[in-house]
Amino acid sequence: MSISDKAEDAAGRAKDVAGDLADNLSSTARNVAGDARGALHDAQRTASRATDDALDQLQRGHGVVNRLHRLGVRSEWMYAAAFGSIGLSLASWAISRNKTGDSKAQSDRWGIFIGHWAPTFMALGVALRLEEKR
Repeated sequence: MSISDKAEDAAGRAKDVAGDLADNLSSTARNVAGDARGALHDAQRTASRATDDALDQLQRGHGVVNRLHRLGVRSEWMYAAAFGSIGLSLASWAISRNKTGDSKAQSDRWGIFIGHWAPTFMALGVALRLEEKR
């Protein structure tokens, strides 16, 4: 075998090896790209689930007002309690004012004490109304 034949033979083998390497690299690149697509898809699914969970929690709400709502307490009840406390405040003040033996300052304190409940009940009513609209 002559040198030129050997050179052609070596060139042919080098070409075959280079082709095999190119095929292997191409296959590996396709596998890596497929794995990357799968990882990206998994990450998107995880992010989507996390977003959905966060939205669900926002829609479900949390805290005291939400808990009261889930227990069945309604805004109308809180509004009624607010107006009831106003009436009870006036009634306790008038009864205590007319009662003998109680000082006028004591009757004023009773009326003020019970009267302070009205804004709290009204605020709870508004908060529950917002929760009911959710």
